[in-house]
Amino acid sequence: MFKDYQKYLRASLKVYLFVLIIIFILKIVGLDYFGIYIDSPIIVKINNICSKYHLTDIWYLITLLFYAYVIFSISIKDKKCFIYTLCVAPIIFLVQHSKQLINITALSSIIDFLYLYILVIILALIKKKKDFKKITLRFIVYNLVSIVIQIISYMTRFKYNINYDFGFIENFILNLDYIIMTIIIYQLYFAEGGLKCYQTEVSLSSLKKISLKKSLQKLQKNFQSNLEAFKSKNKEEKLTIVIFSILSLIWNTLTVLIVLFIAKLNDTPIECIFILSSFWLSKRSFGEAFHFDSMVVCFIVSNLTYYGLNRITTPLGISIFIPILLGVGLSYVTSKFVKKTYKPLYRGMPKELFEETILKVVDKDSEKYNICYEFYIDKKSDLSLSYKYNYSVAGIRKIKDRINDKIKRL
Repeated sequence: MFKDYQKYLRASLKVYLFVLIIIFILKIVGLDYFGIYIDSPIIVKINNICSKYHLTDIWYLITLLFYAYVIFSISIKDKKCFIYTLCVAPIIFLVQHSKQLINITALSSIIDFLYLYILVIILALIKKKKDFKKITLRFIVYNLVSIVIQIISYMTRFKYNINYDFGFIENFILNLDYIIMTIIIYQLYFAEGGLKCYQTEVSLSSLKKISLKKSLQKLQKNFQSNLEAFKSKNKEEKLTIVIFSILSLIWNTLTVLIVLFIAKLNDTPIECIFILSSFWLSKRSFGEAFHFDSMVVCFIVSNLTYYGLNRITTPLGISIFIPILLGVGLSYVTSKFVKKTYKPLYRGMPKELFEETILKVVDKDSEKYNICYEFYIDKKSDLSLSYKYNYSVAGIRKIKDRINDKIKRL
């Protein structure tokens, strides 16, 4: 079920960035309802444990090394940077400690940018990587996007807009969502094509894919198409469609209201709205949505599912990302219950459709996958592939035919 978990991570990140921008806009116009919540029993307990056993410094050091490791890995495009990160840890600690002593908050980001870049270049020399232009570009892109997202997150979640003088609880909460986002970016970066993936999938430009403008255009197009289809029906069919649409709207509205009512009883109405919104925003990201044959079964399962999610989610005052992960996760898991009929591969097909189809029958690291990818996506000829993979032209065609035969039998 989780072979293509990158789709889940990608959709979660897109929805999070989209929601973060919406919350930021609401904060600007004066609707400040998403601040951090430091009185949560869980957070207070964590704070007490950390204070009792003097673990706060350890937490700061771990997160500091984690961020440095991710920066090194993405900049160099190499996961094997853990030992180097530990080796330069004293330098990182010394710089951070010096910044606190001389209190140069205004230059903090610039200092971090410069000394981390120097460490990245040293790592590149050690790894004997000479493409410094690409390394610099990856370093700059990652850091600039990260800084923008952190500023938006801080201004959205903290009462005083931007303030660097956080206590441990505030620091923990403010870093929680950013840590989750960093882990997802790291996974997607090394799973889906490096800088190209980062720029197109996890940068702020990915918001365009779920922007309000694009959504409204799509709704308008679907409305016009449905309106034309409706006008072509006879009177009896039109009446049937109208009655069904009204009853469906009433039923769905009733279902949502009951879900929200149950969430209100559990004191998680806002978290439930986030879960619902994330589910709806990502509903089409994984293909066809799943529906039960019976509306009664759908009603019961929906309410039980949202009740369970409302019970396990964290308050928004602790994390915005976790309710989003749950909502997108619900959309992702339910999409796996949809029975799909896959069509054979064809030249010029979208990459996502190609991968969704072929990964059902072959592994991504197999030679068969590479042959099909280069033929159907890169549009290389059978002759060039036969030279590259040491097959005859007939052998290349036989591999493609067998793959398509397996796909037809799905």
